[in-house]
Amino acid sequence: MASSAVRKCDDVEDAIELGDAASSPTMASTISEEDERRIRRKLDFYLLPILVLGFIALQFDRSNISNALTNTFQKDLGISLGQVNAGSQIFQAGILVSEIPANIVLQKLGARVWLMTLLAIWGTITLTQAWMTNVRSFYTTRFLLGFFEGGFIPGSQYVLALFYKSDELALRTAIFYFGNYAATGTGSLLAAGILKMDGTSSLSGWRWLFILEGVFTLVVSIAFFLLMPESVSKTRPIHGMFDVFDENERAILAHRVDGPGALTRQAKATMTLSAFRQTILNVRSWLHLLLNAVALTPKGALQLYTPSIIKSLGFDSIRANLLNSVSSFAVVLLSICISIASDKFRKRGLFCIIAFAWSVVFCAALIAVRESHDKWLRYAMLTLLSSGNALAQALNDAWLSINSPTSNYRSIGLAMAVMGSNIGVLVGPQMFQPADRPLYTSGFIGIMCLYASAIVITLIIMYTYIQDNKRIASEVNEASEERERYEI
Repeated sequence: MASSAVRKCDDVEDAIELGDAASSPTMASTISEEDERRIRRKLDFYLLPILVLGFIALQFDRSNISNALTNTFQKDLGISLGQVNAGSQIFQAGILVSEIPANIVLQKLGARVWLMTLLAIWGTITLTQAWMTNVRSFYTTRFLLGFFEGGFIPGSQYVLALFYKSDELALRTAIFYFGNYAATGTGSLLAAGILKMDGTSSLSGWRWLFILEGVFTLVVSIAFFLLMPESVSKTRPIHGMFDVFDENERAILAHRVDGPGALTRQAKATMTLSAFRQTILNVRSWLHLLLNAVALTPKGALQLYTPSIIKSLGFDSIRANLLNSVSSFAVVLLSICISIASDKFRKRGLFCIIAFAWSVVFCAALIAVRESHDKWLRYAMLTLLSSGNALAQALNDAWLSINSPTSNYRSIGLAMAVMGSNIGVLVGPQMFQPADRPLYTSGFIGIMCLYASAIVITLIIMYTYIQDNKRIASEVNEASEERERYEI
């Protein structure tokens, strides 16, 4: 973790309150390991599910357009598949342009207020999509939806860093991303039921899809209003009617995150031009962005094309979709396992490399058996490859968050990392070209090279942290002061 000497607080109010709570009569000498486990469990069953629920709402509203296309969506709006694809590009553009501005606003308003506001706004936009009438309204709502969804993921990760210690963060980040896979796994099933409402109250099924999922997101925004704490020192929800944490528990929460890193855990902070410039010009911010962009590009390709590739092996459409779901469950399991190991050993880059090596090995194996007549062997290699999809995404995000020297850096840095993820998912489908079907040999070779490149980028990031740790060690020897190191 970064040196406490270089950490500067733009707004010290939260840090002062945190210190007051941590120095209360129930302080370190009386806080047992059982107290810590109890409060951590409470966070896991109170705070974490709220954020996961928000991610589920986000993913429902992002992906429901694909379900709408199976209904009369194109016919009712009079748009072509090319215009639908253009709408997808416009949606991604909205996300990309909003990531950094959204997290500047987060620093001003605080994550709690900003996240519930984003949910309410994009939930309303999802709802209004039910009344789209032409391509112009389609393009407009897709851009606005992307624009107001853009700040949610880095904002939620910022909240996790407010409440969890660095050796707990990778696992909780992985669980947070579980919301993505949970929505992916259940979204199509829910949509299938909702689309059967076609004709109810003279509305098409796709219109009911946007109405009901928009209402769901608005309900989640109300849950954020009713339940979301602001910080370890301000756990009462914004309405002030109750607080699930008592004074003793707040002291434990504050003690858990107290120390040199406390000033990076502000619920609110002033974003100065200087602080913004320092983050943007920090080479590691761009390296973490680049790592996500390179590592998530294969996900963009595999997520879109894996069902059709499985079908081309000789399976029917229904079985191909069922078989495709196996890798989604495997990703969740592997991500949690590798995050637990990363937190236990406090090694971030090493486990990123292990994740990328997994993908390189099974991509090479898939290429080697690409002309085999054993369809189950080829399916197994494809599934094992897909099981490594975005395996290191949560690790990379947590790595950046843990090593953030200031609240400003954490907020903007996480926004940049998520931008990298979105860039990867956006360009990924271009890896599989029609001329390369059905084996997509060139595409899979490209995927293998990208994962190998991700290993190189990870080694470069590790090298920069090692060099800074050497510098910190040298300064400590000269000044005889205690300094924290970056996690590698």
